[in-house]
Amino acid sequence: MPTLITSAVSNVKEDLSNIISMISPEETPFVTAIGKTKATATKHEWLQDTLAAANKDSAAVEGADATDSTLAGPVRISNQAQIFTKDIRVSGTLQAVSTAGTSDELARQIAKAGKEIKRDIEAALVSANPSVAVGARKLGGAEAFIVTNAQHGANGATAGYSAGAVGAVTPGTARALTEPMFISMLQGIWNAGGDPKKVIAPGTLKTKISTFVGGGQKQQNAKDKTVHQAVDLYESDFGTVDILPHRFMSATTVIAFDPSLWNQAVVRSLEKKELAKTGDSDKFMLITELTLECLNEAGNGKIADLNG
Repeated sequence: MPTLITSAVSNVKEDLSNIISMISPEETPFVTAIGKTKATATKHEWLQDTLAAANKDSAAVEGADATDSTLAGPVRISNQAQIFTKDIRVSGTLQAVSTAGTSDELARQIAKAGKEIKRDIEAALVSANPSVAVGARKLGGAEAFIVTNAQHGANGATAGYSAGAVGAVTPGTARALTEPMFISMLQGIWNAGGDPKKVIAPGTLKTKISTFVGGGQKQQNAKDKTVHQAVDLYESDFGTVDILPHRFMSATTVIAFDPSLWNQAVVRSLEKKELAKTGDSDKFMLITELTLECLNEAGNGKIADLNG
């Protein structure tokens, strides 16, 4: 008599793991680093002021009368508030049956949607998106704000903020990232009075930054059998910056920023709203509304139009 094996019967239970694996990245280094403030309108405005240029010849005659000085008031800057939403709809049957990996599929889907919104916000805040005031409003992203210390390839340009709107970024001819470019960016920010603390770069460009020698050599710890290849802290003549890989920014741009010069301005904090029941399902919406506040774009910098 032949041996009875599993493929010959129909009553073997399926082997389904009770763990749901979710490897999608959730890191939000820009949002985590910057400040947070309150917005009270869909067009959020703030004031920006600068010091007069240093004057080495500022001298007065002894006993002279006071003279009129040329004074300038603060400049009004604005950005549009963007609405971020996620809809969750789960049938009554799905909630009633036994599911692997969770005892409450509705709660799991809500938690998952919350993580997705956080990623959407991070991507929008660091983006080159221009602001959009009509229809589906969009906030102007950090890459679109930075214009004073912006390095572009041939024919590339950043419009920056002008006349109540954050303008578009025009792509230029791609070229390779070099260490002199990187140092030049940091020097430009320093010349403008800025003090950047962090640099974010997409994976390919972060790898390129890790090839910078900075006047030194890479280290290998023979005892621990560890090779220190990455550059996570770059010390230059113009300050020391943390180098962070970023998953959601432009694949062709490196951004150096001072967290104290940016705020997430929130009109409506993230909330869960139950929607009207129209059948055999439960429906919820996650919603938040916010914008990006750039206190001084000149204290930041970027290198655009890169291909590695």
